[in-house]
Amino acid sequence: MSFLKKAEEYASIQPPHQNLRPGKDLTELLSTIENIYHVKDLDSLLENILREARHFVNADAGTIYLASKGKLYFSYVQNDTLIPAGNSKQKYLAGNLSLPIDTRSIAGYVAMTGESLLIDDVYDIHSSVSFSFNPDFDKKTSYKTQSILVVPLTTRDDLVLGVLQLINAKDSRGKVVPFSMQDRLYISQFAQSAANAIETAKLSREMVLRLVEMAELRDPFETGPHVKRVGAFSVELYDAWAKAHSVPDKELLDTKDVLRTAAFLHDLGKVAISDTILKKPGALTEDERNQIKMHTVYGARLFLRSSSSWDKAAGEVTLNHHERWDGKGYPGKIADISARSIEFGPGKNGKEIPFSARIVAVADTYDALVSTRSYKEMWDEETAIQYLVDQSGRFFDPELVQLFVSIIETIRAIQGKYTDILKKEFDGDILQDLDGVKW
Repeated sequence: MSFLKKAEEYASIQPPHQNLRPGKDLTELLSTIENIYHVKDLDSLLENILREARHFVNADAGTIYLASKGKLYFSYVQNDTLIPAGNSKQKYLAGNLSLPIDTRSIAGYVAMTGESLLIDDVYDIHSSVSFSFNPDFDKKTSYKTQSILVVPLTTRDDLVLGVLQLINAKDSRGKVVPFSMQDRLYISQFAQSAANAIETAKLSREMVLRLVEMAELRDPFETGPHVKRVGAFSVELYDAWAKAHSVPDKELLDTKDVLRTAAFLHDLGKVAISDTILKKPGALTEDERNQIKMHTVYGARLFLRSSSSWDKAAGEVTLNHHERWDGKGYPGKIADISARSIEFGPGKNGKEIPFSARIVAVADTYDALVSTRSYKEMWDEETAIQYLVDQSGRFFDPELVQLFVSIIETIRAIQGKYTDILKKEFDGDILQDLDGVKW
């Protein structure tokens, strides 16, 4: 039997081994598609698309690639065998890797041609085709890739946004088996809906990053990589807290969906602060410091016009991310942030501070400490972590600091993915950082 199955050959016949696999029908496919349309944040969406597709066909592993400038970038990688559930750092490690869009690789071929591929055994690909399987990953990890289903992520306008690759279908006994023709048809339909959702999410992300770029024009430290790190730190810190508190999956996913974007926008209010203050090389006067502190109020005002969960979260974070656990932060309790004249009130303390803002406070502070600024050198990781610990119970929520320290390996992986350097060397190859892609 050919490794590349054709639809007309399998329209009415299912291989014997398929009887051992959990069955899925069209109703379940529609439900799976419905699940992804509720997710708005791009990163959360990509993670959900890969997880839902894998669960639908009972695949052990998978990868989502996004296309940009003639390359495919590894956006999310999942592998139940190599990456146990809850091992968050692994999903960030491939973020700087890419491969060219051409017909030499399996994923590249699918992106180039727009055709899906169904391969029973990647180690038995016929020499008559242009693409081949690269076994390097298997050799490095001792993983055995066998069956692969690869489909293009094509929008309703026939734009290929990337590729969805599923690896090693398993039967009910856990044995690796080929994917079926039905899998191919269902996942191809799912991928088209997923691509449309990705297109919408990318547009939303692009608008958010344009707002960040506006802030960057005023404050050179409010960069795309910085806010992406703060967003990812915040999401992973919340994830650790949610799991420690047995938060239901739906609530966890819904919160992560809005928290990342709110974290992106935490310092947006700085667009209203004068350049003479933001870029002043010397020490600030008391009046200048108070003007900078107003960025929290200016930012929060931008999100008053809507009652959406995104605006609510962004308003909470922008207003409160400089409050302190001990009540000595700012801007404090203000009766009406829309008032023409604002006087800072007594600081919020402890759990009076919105939870989202407490999370972003830890994430933002850590990234500022380990980054180079005009007024400070980059701190090493150990010193920065010790600062968070020392200020636990004063500046920061003690439980969140403890959890942040516990996920430091994930934090390192995020730093590696969202660097301020657009190119880096990896295993002898120059690889374009995903942050270089303007969504």
